[in-house]
Amino acid sequence: MEGQPRLAGVGSRAAAVLVDGALVFVGLGLVVGSISGQTYSGGGSHGFRLHGGASVAWLLLAYLYWIVLEAVWGTTVGKRLLNLRVVDEAGGAISWGQSAGRNLLRLVDGFPYVLPYLVGGVLAVGDDRKRRLGDRAAHTLVVYRD
Repeated sequence: MEGQPRLAGVGSRAAAVLVDGALVFVGLGLVVGSISGQTYSGGGSHGFRLHGGASVAWLLLAYLYWIVLEAVWGTTVGKRLLNLRVVDEAGGAISWGQSAGRNLLRLVDGFPYVLPYLVGGVLAVGDDRKRRLGDRAAHTLVVYRD
């Protein structure tokens, strides 16, 4: 159909999640770890071990990363690098509520965590509009930016 955005493939979406995951879980984790004094260095390795309030702050900031970027710009850093954006089913910008809902369901889509996004990937592959559970619940689509 002319005028309709082209749906993003599952492979492109997975690559975007890898980029965003590295930024959120490693980059943001290091920032929170540094601010809270929960980093370590020794024996040739460097990292962070978050606990208590720092771990809660990290999880909240990680959730906000996706919500804010998608609600404000329709894309995250990973999606932008892969030329993707999130739209509502009519092709317009998504609302804050849609962004919060689709991203809250990452907890389910990401299961089982030893094989991340298996649930979301299976649902997207089996859906004619390539939607994971979060997209279905929030009535959103991930499309290629034109």
